[in-house]
Amino acid sequence: MSRKNLTNPVLAVILAVLCAWLLLFAIKGSAAAPGSTPAEAQANEFATIQSAARAEALAFLEIDHTKMDELTDRVLAGAMGAFKEQYGSSLEALKTSASAQKSFSEGRVDKVGLSEVDDDSATAFVAAGSEVKNEGTQGKVEDRFWRMKLSMVKEKGQWLVSQLEFVG
Repeated sequence: MSRKNLTNPVLAVILAVLCAWLLLFAIKGSAAAPGSTPAEAQANEFATIQSAARAEALAFLEIDHTKMDELTDRVLAGAMGAFKEQYGSSLEALKTSASAQKSFSEGRVDKVGLSEVDDDSATAFVAAGSEVKNEGTQGKVEDRFWRMKLSMVKEKGQWLVSQLEFVG
C-alpha cells in the first residue's frame, strides 16, 4: 500500500475520533475533558469545607436527653484542638443539664459562608437555627437563631473545627 493510500484512512479515523469527542464535549460539557480545572478543584474544596462546617454545626445544635452519648460523640468526631478540649471538658455538665431539663433541640443550617481559606485552614460563618423544647419552654417548641464562626483546620485530609464561637 502506498503512502497516499494509507494517509486518507488515518485522517478519516482521526477526524471521526475528533468529531466524537466534540459531540461528547457538547453533551457533557467540561466533564468530558480529562482532569479538572483549578477553579473546579477550588470549588470542590470549598464545598468540602462547607459540608464539614454544616455537619459540625448540626451536630453541635442537636440535643436529645435520651441519647446524649451518641450526639456528643458526633460533635467530638468533627472537632480538634481547643474546641475539642473545651467541649470534652463540659460533657458531664451538658449531659446532666440536658437530662434534668428533658431537653430536645433539632438544628438546621440556613447558610454557610467561607472566609480566609488556604490549603489547611479556613473560617466558616454559619447562619443556623434550632427548634428547642425543654422544661424551661414548658414543653412548647421555641425557635432559636444562631450565628457561628467556625475556625476550620485540615488534618489528614479531613476538615475539623478547632474553634466555635457565637457571633452577633
